[in-house]
This record gives sequence, C-alpha cells and structure tokens, in this order.
Amino acid sequence: MADLVSVRHEGNIAILTMDDGKVNVFSAVMAARLKQCFDELSADVGAVVVTGRPGVFSAGFDLKTIGSGNGQAVTEMVSSTVRMAMDVLAFRRPVIGAAGGHAVAMGALFLMTMDYRLGARGNFRVGLNEVRDGLPLPVFAMELARYRLPSRSLIPSALHATIHDPDGAVHAGFLDEAVSAEALLPTALHQARRLAALPNPAYAVSKANLVAPVRERILRSLEE
Repeated sequence: MADLVSVRHEGNIAILTMDDGKVNVFSAVMAARLKQCFDELSADVGAVVVTGRPGVFSAGFDLKTIGSGNGQAVTEMVSSTVRMAMDVLAFRRPVIGAAGGHAVAMGALFLMTMDYRLGARGNFRVGLNEVRDGLPLPVFAMELARYRLPSRSLIPSALHATIHDPDGAVHAGFLDEAVSAEALLPTALHQARRLAALPNPAYAVSKANLVAPVRERILRSLEE
C-alpha cells in the first residue's frame, strides 16, 4: 500500500505523489493510503502538495470494482474515498493540487477539495464525464461542484459532462492556474510556500468554518 503514495518534504512543505503504475484510480486501498499520509503529517507542516504520475492525476474510481457486481466493495470504495476527500477538504493547512495530466470524474472532484489547483498544459482532459457515460452524479459530487465551480460553468460541467483542456479547466473553475509541465511542481511549491505563511489557528479555524456546511451535507449523504 505504501507504494501507492510516496511522501517527501522540502522544508515544511510535504509533497504527496500518487502512483499506482497506471492511471491512479481511487480504490479503497488508495483512499486508505492517502488518509494515512495526511494523518501522519507532523503538526508543524506548512502546506501540502498533492500530485500524480506524469500525464495523469487520476482517472477516477476503480472501474474494475464498479464492474465486479460486488455492491459491498463498491460502497466501501466510494465511502472511504469520499470520507478521505472530506478530511483533505478540512485539512488544517493549505493543500495544493498539482495535476500533471488527466483529472476526470473522482480525480476532478478530489482536486475540488484542495485550496489551490494547478494543471499542466497538454493534451489532457479535466472534468466530470459521468453523465455522458450514463452514470448519475451522486450527491457528494454535486455538492462539491456547487462549492467549487462558478455558476457559469456548473450546468455545463455537472449536467452536460463538458470536458476541458487545462486552460479551459481554469475558465470553468476546475483549476486556478495552468502552466507548462516543467513549471508544474516549481509553481506548486511556490504557491505552497506562499500559503504556508498563513498562521494557525486563524487559517485552520477559518477553513473549518468555510467548508463545514458542504462537508456536513456530503457526510450526511453517505449515511443516508
């Protein structure tokens, strides 16, 4: 499990790199490893950068599990992934997403939980493709879309399954900035250091107050 996400530090910045050797799908095991990484970060961490493999941040949930016919496994995968994402949403320090490639479905939703999101320019897809593939967007996805996307792109992105290139993803609100692949990690570290200067408890308390309504609605939806 440790091989799925590696952790290294540059000063007080933690860099988490997802790499399952393929397209970084969210399985129950990937969710558990990400949760473990965040839980084990020291109290004095300034900010966190989350990135993926070159060419892919994440392609979403594990389709093998979805197609297995095992309802319990699907429920465990979705529940553990969404609960982990809600922990990231409320993490006490700034979290910077650095997508070096495709970020679709749960991959795009995971980016929505982060405080500053960058994407590498290239022939990459960013967005929510579920409806186009015949899958209804669940409550947690709609709540994250309402929380993070501007109103002008909410219906095209959530209902019409519009997929964007990285620059289009900035306009649509999935990303805050698009840069070259070479500049992705240096820019993410620059933003991490900038945001790491924000002091706690002011940052942590303000963030908790900001995300509490959407986080509570999403967690309640999992119970229901």
